[in-house]
Amino acid sequence: MKRVTGKQRDSAVTVELECMTCQARKSVELSQEKFKELSESWKIRQACEVCRESRDWTFAQAADETGEEEDFWEWIATTGEYLEPQGAPPQNERRRERRIDVHVPLHISGADGGEKVTSENISKSGFAFSSLRVYEVGQTIRVTVQMPGALDPMTKTATIVRVAAGADGKTLFGARLES
Repeated sequence: MKRVTGKQRDSAVTVELECMTCQARKSVELSQEKFKELSESWKIRQACEVCRESRDWTFAQAADETGEEEDFWEWIATTGEYLEPQGAPPQNERRRERRIDVHVPLHISGADGGEKVTSENISKSGFAFSSLRVYEVGQTIRVTVQMPGALDPMTKTATIVRVAAGADGKTLFGARLES
């Protein structure tokens, strides 16, 4: 995954977008609500001057100064300020990094196979997800995220560090990223 850009100007966020049909690119200012929509679904509907129709757009890939790929977890943690509701109270807990309430599709692989889940929240060092499967504290899993338009999926190893009752008969798991 290549670096995606985003910078804040008052209550708007400037991002580089790419048309998912023709790969045309443009820089746009999005409201915080639209930016959150884009971050959660990986696409938003915008007019495309090349296609001459309304099309789905996603984050454009952009190389950083060194040409290195940017870590998704690092990116989400540093852009998380755009995803927090305005006036949200500060988090008061033991976690080192702030958890961002963002729901992205993930693929979790454990000893008994894999499954697709949606994140409950994400930080630079971990994430939470709900599942009907059973994972144990201390169990090692692999988590993969694939951004639309990204060249390659990103896979990391994580350790289950928290298990709690969730909604709809599911269990909520907290995982700490290892690599």
